Amino acid sequence: MSPDPAQLRRAQRLLPGFLAVGMSAFVALVVTAINTGLDAGLAMRWLSAWARACPVAILAAYLLRPLAWRAALAVAALR
Repeated sequence: MSPDPAQLRRAQRLLPGFLAVGMSAFVALVVTAINTGLDAGLAMRWLSAWARACPVAILAAYLLRPLAWRAALAVAALR
């Protein structure tokens, strides 16, 4: 069964938030590990960094979405 149009619209609105959560988690982990090293305290340092980064990433994803869409269209039009 395929999703109905209303589900697709909701999913399109939610996608940037989900991407921001996942990407901020990954980037926070990599940067925290690089800056502080791999040891027993990494998980707590990562969670602390992610807790600060995630809301900012979600906000940025929604604020920059129109600009990113226009940029993607412009790049796609290049030959």
